[in-house]
Amino acid sequence: MCSVGDDNYEGDEASKYLPTIETLKLDTLCNKCRTNQPCIILRHKDAYCKDCFLAATTHKFKAFLGKHRLIYPNDKVLVSFKEGHECAALLHFIRSGLDLTTPKKLRFEPMILYIENNNHLNSETRRNLLKSIDEQAKHFKFDIYYVSLAKFIENEDKFLEDLTQNYEEVILINKDQSNVSEKLKDLNNKTQKLEVIKLLERNLLYKVSKHLGCKHVFTPELGSHVAAVLLTSVCLGRGKHLPLDIGVYDNRDPEVNIIRPLRHFETKEVAMYNYFNNIIPVNLPKAPNTDSSIQNLLRSFVDNLQTNFPATITTIVRTGDKLAMDDEITNNPSCKLCKAPIENASTELTSAESTMFSSLISNKQSDECLPPEEAYAKTIEMFSAQQSRDYCYACLRLQYTS
Repeated sequence: MCSVGDDNYEGDEASKYLPTIETLKLDTLCNKCRTNQPCIILRHKDAYCKDCFLAATTHKFKAFLGKHRLIYPNDKVLVSFKEGHECAALLHFIRSGLDLTTPKKLRFEPMILYIENNNHLNSETRRNLLKSIDEQAKHFKFDIYYVSLAKFIENEDKFLEDLTQNYEEVILINKDQSNVSEKLKDLNNKTQKLEVIKLLERNLLYKVSKHLGCKHVFTPELGSHVAAVLLTSVCLGRGKHLPLDIGVYDNRDPEVNIIRPLRHFETKEVAMYNYFNNIIPVNLPKAPNTDSSIQNLLRSFVDNLQTNFPATITTIVRTGDKLAMDDEITNNPSCKLCKAPIENASTELTSAESTMFSSLISNKQSDECLPPEEAYAKTIEMFSAQQSRDYCYACLRLQYTS
């Protein structure tokens, strides 16, 4: 191994290259007001008192909406409800903004959608969970709708018939789960299943938004989630579509934008925001084997790295902000599953096509009776038949047809 720079060095190897986190003294004053004692420390160095912290987080949310100017007065916005601190904080941000009496108040019309997909829970636990969600939505004075993902998977054209504001009806709809298992049975592993479910949930959001007349969708994705999605998308072959998957907004659908208003927030920020505002989030019981997929492993990797290196998530997110999608594919036909523009066909094999061709050759049984020229022509014909232009490369690998 290389030992350049190791001369006469005694001590921990990692400490030579990795910066250590300095412990902040407890007797320091608030970074903002320089008057009060701090009660929260962010990024291991920024100390704030309660008032300054709440003012800063509220300003960050409003500044995001004001900077990007994506929403206009009287627009309808669908808020995708997810369990956890992030969604509870998002609802409070919205309600606080709507209740202002100043010219800076929010002027759009929000409504909430909860996608029920808790098939791993028993009926009593699911009912209690949905009841808690219903109570939280009513506490913030929002209309909430419920829809079954199982019903959507079974029939994407008729699921809107079961869109309801009564959570009890969703439990009755989801009693028969054979439709779900039948549609997802060909998926080989949990990584593929989670990816397909994520894509189907996004398609469901588009359909419900259009049905309710909403032009925008808010999703409660924090910076840690955005960073993990960036790494996951690269691993799953979605590199060309990264700006759509992690950007400020996703405009792959011409009628509805998906907006990520919490992408610059940390988990600790929203958790402490809820604590100071006495907000109790709705929590979902943890499913078993949560680390058996690429998505969950990368999420754990990012979170663990952030613990010791506070700039990890910020660095990944800002790197992602510099990426842009190729203009030449923007107007291409959309993938039937993820709705992103399909890559252009090329006279030369791309890296994705080369991988698929290599896989075909490796798994193909050779026919020794055929002359080499005919065997080559047959292989090329088989490969061309597999190159469906209805799906992008990543969705084609999922082996799921809607």
